[in-house]
Amino acid sequence: MLTKLRSFLIRSIKNKKLNVFGLFFLLAFVILVLSKLSKQYTETLTVGVNITNLPEDKILTSKDETVLKVRVTTYGFNLFGSYFYDKTVPIDLKNDAYVYNDTYVWLANRAMSKVESQFGNSFEIESIQPDTLFFPFGTLSVRKVPIKLNSSIAFASGYDTLKGMVLVPDSIKIIGSDTEIKAINYVETSELSLLNIKENINTTISLELPEEVSTLKLSQNDIVVTAEVQKFTEGTLEIPVVINNLPTDIQINYFPKTIKVSYEVSLNDYKSIKPSDFKIECDYLEIEDANKSYFTPMFKKVPTNVKRVKMKQNKIEYIITE
Repeated sequence: MLTKLRSFLIRSIKNKKLNVFGLFFLLAFVILVLSKLSKQYTETLTVGVNITNLPEDKILTSKDETVLKVRVTTYGFNLFGSYFYDKTVPIDLKNDAYVYNDTYVWLANRAMSKVESQFGNSFEIESIQPDTLFFPFGTLSVRKVPIKLNSSIAFASGYDTLKGMVLVPDSIKIIGSDTEIKAINYVETSELSLLNIKENINTTISLELPEEVSTLKLSQNDIVVTAEVQKFTEGTLEIPVVINNLPTDIQINYFPKTIKVSYEVSLNDYKSIKPSDFKIECDYLEIEDANKSYFTPMFKKVPTNVKRVKMKQNKIEYIITE
């Protein structure tokens, strides 16, 4: 027991000595820091700019971030404190800049008083670099362009959509400088990736502008994409072939007289599709002008509620009988 007590007392004494040493070390460090901060220093600070007074019908076309290197002389206390709050320099384009060749030109010496007031009386401004800033601008214009869907969509087996993907809206207004918007022919969506689709689609998707025209704005930032998804099946019908523009003094015999047509249709509309809903024609002028030995059949009428319509035969043979 006595041995344990003695060990405890020895540890306590040692810890006390250590605490006293630490206190003196801390006081010495504080005194050193205060002596350093009480001296004057000349340093270069990097600050951003805040553009003000840009006319409503103008837009800046530069994408580069603008910063100033401000060389200042001040006491260490002030310099240390400057790292904890923003010293963004305001640039008034109306009063502190002039226009030259569609560019606002800002001169540091003309705006020196505003820079000094931003830093305060405790800072002495030695220099500002660069001493001239250029802000190219364009006249604000509006143009309406179509929206292009960027999608990767896979329907489940037997399922499809008759009308395809519907975009609401299907076009968008782009707002920016007249020179930049002329280069934009459409606006693309972010990628829409859907797999094994069996149900109707109704989703919101964002619009994306190319990085090189990031100064442009859109009248809205997203659109709605919808699609009516149905169960589809394949149908086939025999459709009669009609010869057009046949001269009255010529008779021909052609074959086949009908062509088998395949198509895809929703199960709901399957029974409503009839041969009369289709029309296949051949034009006599085709063989008269080109001296061909066969007709090329063409669809002249197809039901609006079917898709992927195909003829099983793409030639009609003929013989002139008179």
